[in-house]
Amino acid sequence: MDENYTNHAWHLYSIQLKTDMLKINRNDFIEALKSENIGTSVHFIPLHLHPYYKENYGFKLGDFPVAESVYNNEISLPIYPKMTDKDAKDVVSAVKKIINFYRK
Repeated sequence: MDENYTNHAWHLYSIQLKTDMLKINRNDFIEALKSENIGTSVHFIPLHLHPYYKENYGFKLGDFPVAESVYNNEISLPIYPKMTDKDAKDVVSAVKKIINFYRK
């Protein structure tokens, strides 16, 4: 692919937590970020966990363990058009602080 013709959409900035190396899970990590004034989201919910697929195709938790593992360890960090360098540094600092505090 020719990089001269590509641009990043900057729509989402997701990270994959290595929760096996932390004393907390993804949800606790999200709460810790919230206490640092950093809002996060979870955007990539596996299709088989959405009600339509569960109800119409009988999918259930455990059917796709790799997708579920990615889902259970992924968060989307803030990214928006008016985000300043200081805002980005605040996010990075908060993530590092929490990782260092809860590292096994």
